[in-house]
Amino acid sequence: MNITGGMYTAAVPSNSTEIDVMGIELRVSLSLIMACVCTGSVFGNMLVFISLVKERPLPNPAVEMIFRHLSLANLVLAGIGEPLVVVSLAAGKWVWGESMRFFEAFWVTTFGLFSMMILGLISFEQYSRFVKQQQLKTHQVAVLLSGIYFLAFFFGIAPLVGWCEYGPEGYGVSNSLMWNNLNDNNASYIICAMIVGYFFPLIIIMFCYRAIYRLVQAQLNTSVVKMTVSANVTSLSTNRNHIMLVQERQLASTITFVILSFFFAWTPYVFVNIINMFSTLVLKYRILATIPALFAKSSTLWWIIVYCLMDVRIKKACRKTCLRFKRSFRVWYFS
Repeated sequence: MNITGGMYTAAVPSNSTEIDVMGIELRVSLSLIMACVCTGSVFGNMLVFISLVKERPLPNPAVEMIFRHLSLANLVLAGIGEPLVVVSLAAGKWVWGESMRFFEAFWVTTFGLFSMMILGLISFEQYSRFVKQQQLKTHQVAVLLSGIYFLAFFFGIAPLVGWCEYGPEGYGVSNSLMWNNLNDNNASYIICAMIVGYFFPLIIIMFCYRAIYRLVQAQLNTSVVKMTVSANVTSLSTNRNHIMLVQERQLASTITFVILSFFFAWTPYVFVNIINMFSTLVLKYRILATIPALFAKSSTLWWIIVYCLMDVRIKKACRKTCLRFKRSFRVWYFS
């Protein structure tokens, strides 16, 4: 590890022996898997984003705005950051130069933090709508999204100007924070970034969904005894309450699984790097750093699969968008 003029210069081995450490079978397998993830993420997020913009399948404009930004963030993350990693995996080393190393680390850090924080916003919107019966307005969501963008770019830019530093992780085919270089400067940044970008959204999600779960249980109990007024929702007829209850539960279930897909992908990466801060185990067995990092990047694909499978409205909107592109292609091809 070399520090030149205040900037980190990654010591990435480039000889054939170091490439062989990774193993050609592992390199080929991981590069093919990540290529599939990258392709699916780019086209999936693009399809969902266009469908949300053109078809407007969700009745709540605030929720639609949040999911548009989530799909856009994952689209730029998958379309710009992941192809760099795919090619480097195939080569067995980082092939894009030091400037692009910092750029890839900045890109993944910024939009990774953004994705995690926006999950907290989704949970808060659900909590406001279902529990407090105060639906967020679009301008309120826009202000909250602006704050999330600011925090994400602040923590993404900070290592470029001296607060912590970026460098290679695992086999050097991807880049992130220098978790194992635990001086006071790096430690302060990592603690702040993990609190703001992981643990704080996690606390918000747990609080909001605990309240939503208790509300759903109360509604179910009310439905069993056939009361006309549902708990904390509205005073409508029993049938209307039942329909609304089913729709709300379906939407809450979908969003819950979307959130779980992100945490399923990012949690191993977070905990491996916590271990990396205090132990040399990850440095000794670099596969422990490489696999969780690649798995975290796959979150751009998992949420699309979950969202499209569970939400009938977005599934129909995506189908309409595909048919529109198909017709446009036919017109272009035969013209």
